[in-house]
Amino acid sequence: MFAIVVLLIVLLYLVSVLWISWWFAKQMNKRGRSGKKWGVGVFVLMLGIVFWDWMPMEILYKYNCNANAGFFKNISIDEWKAENPGVWETLGYEVLPEEYFVSEKQGRKKSRRRFYLLPDGTELIAYYDIAGKYYSTKIVRSDGIKRYWLNQRFYWESVWTKHLFRIREIEDRIVDMQTEAVIARYVDFKTSIVPLGVGASDLSDYKIWMYKETCEDDGQSRRLFSEFMHVMKIKEEVIL
Repeated sequence: MFAIVVLLIVLLYLVSVLWISWWFAKQMNKRGRSGKKWGVGVFVLMLGIVFWDWMPMEILYKYNCNANAGFFKNISIDEWKAENPGVWETLGYEVLPEEYFVSEKQGRKKSRRRFYLLPDGTELIAYYDIAGKYYSTKIVRSDGIKRYWLNQRFYWESVWTKHLFRIREIEDRIVDMQTEAVIARYVDFKTSIVPLGVGASDLSDYKIWMYKETCEDDGQSRRLFSEFMHVMKIKEEVIL
């Protein structure tokens, strides 16, 4: 329903632009001037008030999707194993630093969380489902940066970067927490325009024609990144 309302407003605006441009051209003709030139000028000016950033966004968005988006593996698992002999076999996603355990809290429907506080102020929050099975651990650094624990050596983080024309770059990274080297990353682009204007904070959020969700339709790069991250965490070749 909301989308229909926005569409009707846009159509009403376009009709108004056409009528005002026609009226202006008519008045200029009466004054012996080029009504066509003035009418086109008014038409372009009024469209530009609302749609000025649409074409630049499309150009920059498509460029970023073609040149910078996708799945990128900086080092293979075999190469990492060769550089860190004997370490891979010791890793386990459920192996948490129990020496830094602080407390445990019961959640809704008997789910629970276990809290750990590391010496540098980093907090680990391990989540368990209602069956008591561990499924993820969130890392909260003392500066507020949030990450997700894969095992004792790797973490996953998502970094957002603002670009011009409301374009947002989302980079998911798998990082070696000991060296801070990025093992693999998945880069995608979207716009900050909210779908159907839900949760809009200003008028520009209602430019639903600029809404972009992802660079890829088939999700191939996202799937490759998810599979790679699964192997880094579980150490099993499982196709997702």
